[in-house]
Amino acid sequence: MGASGTRLSAAAMVFGMVIGSLTLWIANPAFWLWLTGRLQTTSPSMGPYALMLVGILGTAIACGKLLGALDRRYARVMGSNVINVHLPWARGLGGEHEKQLRPATVLDVVMILSVAVAVIALVTWFVIVKPSPAGLEGSPSKNESSVLRPMS
Repeated sequence: MGASGTRLSAAAMVFGMVIGSLTLWIANPAFWLWLTGRLQTTSPSMGPYALMLVGILGTAIACGKLLGALDRRYARVMGSNVINVHLPWARGLGGEHEKQLRPATVLDVVMILSVAVAVIALVTWFVIVKPSPAGLEGSPSKNESSVLRPMS
């Protein structure tokens, strides 16, 4: 395989790691919550919730195994999966001003970025898209409901 084929293969594996890590943090819980909502009937039971917990855990383990396999494959194709990056939290607080590069795998960087995207998506959803809790959209505010009115 030529240099361009190796780079293309490596880029495809990094892209797969990005998709897999976003699946791990966003698509996996969203799918199992959706499925649980579809399985829940009018009479509440714990079965769908137990399925959701087991499903999220099982899917997360499968995604983790797949991501690890992609990282090992990337190391075989590129010769190494270690890159040198500056991790801001790894620098000491004792006045060290020089930036030290620390070894990290490609998967480490991809996972850190995917967690950041997942946190931003979560905050965006609960603060901007859906700021009021489900079921409380049309309810009176706390001040209105706590006012005691004299009976007539």
